[in-house]
Amino acid sequence: MTTAHLAYRFYPVIIAALLAAGSIWLERLTRGPDPAAETSEAPDFTADGVRITGFADDGQLRYTLDAPRMTHLPRTDTTWVDHPRLQLFSQGRRIWIEADEGEASARGERVDFSGNVEAEREAPTADETLHFSSTRLTVWPQEQRAASNVPVRIAQGLKRANANRFAADNIFGVMKLSGKVRMSLPRNRRNP
Repeated sequence: MTTAHLAYRFYPVIIAALLAAGSIWLERLTRGPDPAAETSEAPDFTADGVRITGFADDGQLRYTLDAPRMTHLPRTDTTWVDHPRLQLFSQGRRIWIEADEGEASARGERVDFSGNVEAEREAPTADETLHFSSTRLTVWPQEQRAASNVPVRIAQGLKRANANRFAADNIFGVMKLSGKVRMSLPRNRRNP
């Protein structure tokens, strides 16, 4: 037998092997997600030294979110953020919020802060600057809303407030305190 005749005999086997390999490749390409991967708690990416920036429809800077580390979990499509610092910009004012950790939803439309949550809304004078602290705070950056269902403390100059729940529109512009609200308001100097 010659080499050409030997190759001719194995030609159908080679073609069958190539077709089988192509079929396996095509089947894997068109197969849905691996069910084991969907139930896995393992992150699909981790990033260090991250900054996420959001803009309003008119192109103005709306918010920035900085964190030393972010970890995305594909099963829940959420992102865990270590020591987040969120800055919101609205009507020429800056509001910053920071915490021990945070969890951002899939598209970043919601951020849940937890552990030593501190926030501040800048104002022209120190007496007008608003300080907020709690153990949990949920923020919707694009909607400029915030809420907490755990006790909060708010201070503005000499004014103090404590409450069990908190909600704000226009981020700390319009606030609603509820559940055992306690306030301390200094006496107005003009009134005896």
